[in-house]
Amino acid sequence: LAIINDILDISRIEAGKMPLTVSEFAVRDLITEVLAEVEPIIARSRLSVTSHLPDDLPLIKTDRQKVKQIVINFLTNAIKFTAQGSVDIGVQHVKDTDFMLVSVADTGIGIAPADQERIFEDFRQADNSPTREYAGAGLGLAICRRLAGMLDGRIELTSDLGRGSTFTVRVPREVKRV
Repeated sequence: LAIINDILDISRIEAGKMPLTVSEFAVRDLITEVLAEVEPIIARSRLSVTSHLPDDLPLIKTDRQKVKQIVINFLTNAIKFTAQGSVDIGVQHVKDTDFMLVSVADTGIGIAPADQERIFEDFRQADNSPTREYAGAGLGLAICRRLAGMLDGRIELTSDLGRGSTFTVRVPREVKRV
C-alpha cells in the first residue's frame, strides 16, 4: 500500500495535480511533532537522536504536510542507514536569502559520490542489487525532491562513505506559488 501511495504521489506531482495547502506554522513545532511520531522507531534503533532548534526561528508560510513528509523521510532513512552512533536534526533561518533549512545528519553508512545523484531517481537506491541489505522501494527521496521543487526549494546532500550523510531541505520562508 505504501508503494502504491508513493507511485500515486509521483504521478500527481508529475501531472501537476498535487495541490499546495499553504499555511503559516512554526518549524520548531513541526520537528517536535515528527520526533514524537517517529519515537517508536527511534527507541528500537537505540541511536542518540537530537535536535537543534533555535528559539528565534520565524514562522514559515508553505505547505506544512509536504515539509513534514520530507523531514520524516530524511529522519527514517537516517535511522535505517545508521547502525550505531547518532542522528541530529537542525533548523536554520538564512536571513539574507530568507530561506529555512531543515537538516538531518547521521553517522551512518554514507553514500559514495557516484551514487549521490542516483539515489534521487525513481526506484533507485545506492545498492540496487537483489541481495541488498536495506529494504525499500527507492521512491522516498525521488518524492522528496519533487515536493521540495513544488515548494520553490531544493534538497542538498553531503556525504562521506562510511562516515554518514546530511540531507537538507532548503525552502523559502514563504512559498510564492499557490
